Order: sequence, then structure tokens, then C-alpha cells
Amino acid sequence: MTVLRETDPSLRRVQRDSAIIGAALALAALVLQRGRPGGALGVLAGVALMAVSYRAISGGVSAIVRRAEAAAGPAAGSGAPKVRTSLVFAGFIGRYAVVGALAWAVLVPLRADPVGLVAGVSVTVAAIAVEAVRLVRTGRGAGPPGA
Repeated sequence: MTVLRETDPSLRRVQRDSAIIGAALALAALVLQRGRPGGALGVLAGVALMAVSYRAISGGVSAIVRRAEAAAGPAAGSGAPKVRTSLVFAGFIGRYAVVGALAWAVLVPLRADPVGLVAGVSVTVAAIAVEAVRLVRTGRGAGPPGA
């Protein structure tokens, strides 16, 4: 699996912080369960599920943005990509179907620890909260852009 390289520094920090928080939670689960791996594996499965979901959302949004840019961009015949809206929509929905199937697979046949799984999928929320605090403390998050 390739690493999604974000151009926005805040999104890169959220990705990094998610990985750090996820690893810390998995380690904490391992310690709290006295070496039994169930909770830690649940956390790691949740982190992986969230990473797949993030890629699905990011890929879908990027495809929609490219489609909008192509429609509003240069004149016809200039080499702008022609992507059918229905294909973009199907891909966007298809990504969610894959995420749903993975969630089912992690919970039912693999029997991941549900508490660990919830903790794992919550790491992005925690990372976003850390980034929000970071932006407010540096003064870059106070107000609308350009204000």
C-alpha cells in the first residue's frame, strides 16, 4: 500500500499524529491486558480501517475536484482529462463499500476486540484535536482564511 502524500502541512501532521496515537494506544492496550494481544490488535485494526477510509474519502474528493477543474478548465481538445461523472460517483461509492466490507471482516470473522477497534478508529479524531490546538496556539487557526 502506498503512502498518501498530502500537500497540506496540517493534513500531514494529522496523518503523523494518527500513527503515533494509534501506536501508543496499541501499546497501552497490550500493557493493560498484561501482554494479551486482543485489544492491541483491535486498535491496530481500527487504525488500519481508518487509514483505508481516509484514503477512500481523499481519493473520492480528489476525483470530484479533478472533474470540476476539467469542466471549468481549458477549452475542449486541450488535453484536459475527460472523466464521466457517473464513473467518479461509482468509484466514490465503491470505496465506501470496500471500507464497509473491511469493517465487517475485522469484526465478524477476525473477531477483533470491539473496544480496541473503536479506540483505533478514533485516533484520527484525537489527531485532529491535537492539530486544532496546535493551530490555535500558533495563531493560525483563529478566524477565516485571509482575515
